[in-house]
Amino acid sequence: MSEDDSSKISVQDAIRLKHDLNKSIKYSGYNAKEIKELERLSEEQRAKLNENLSHIRKAWWVFPDWVMAIGFLVAGFSMFYFESVFARLICLLAMIFCATQVAYRMGVYYGFVRGFQEGHEEGVHRVLGISLDEASEIGERATEMEMDDRLIRKLDQGKDRPSAL
Repeated sequence: MSEDDSSKISVQDAIRLKHDLNKSIKYSGYNAKEIKELERLSEEQRAKLNENLSHIRKAWWVFPDWVMAIGFLVAGFSMFYFESVFARLICLLAMIFCATQVAYRMGVYYGFVRGFQEGHEEGVHRVLGISLDEASEIGERATEMEMDDRLIRKLDQGKDRPSAL
């Protein structure tokens, strides 16, 4: 065996080394994967989010979402039932109103959920003293760590199998 052969590293060992290096890089005492875990909402926070969404549905709207969806369908069928141009115009306006109400409400719900989640993430970053640049680096590093974890598991499974030779 020559000196060049002893200094070479296998691909598997390189992946493990990179993974261990990523684990050792800490931001306020946590590695990237642990920070991503902190950014996820807990079950208690998800329950609070759902409670707030339920309150919005009850307090903000006169008619529930399902009434608007049924109103859209009824107005659509009524448009074909009536022969009067005036009645069809009223049905068309009712359809447009119901459709825009449903779309608007879905936008409000989506925006509320996104704001809740991003507020939580921003709070984690603020508590840990993480800047925007570090947050983006953490996201990339956490993704790399997840991919490396999967690859290492696959490599370990390959070692457990007997070779076909």
